[in-house]
Amino acid sequence: METITSLIRKLQAELGVTSVVVTHDLRAGLRVASRVDLLREGRIRFDGTPEEFLRSEDPYIRAYVQAVA
Repeated sequence: METITSLIRKLQAELGVTSVVVTHDLRAGLRVASRVDLLREGRIRFDGTPEEFLRSEDPYIRAYVQAVA
């Protein structure tokens, strides 16, 4: 996963492209993200920066972050 995230970041920097990454790997996602959307039951539960995501007080998000930390 580290190789993939490094390649995505390299393409973003060199080509100025936008990447849409769908993952359950929170650490990898946060490495490449400037925005985070969390989907639950087909609806957007959260939309914001990685920092806002990690500081969220939403109980579902807190449990998710703690489970993968």
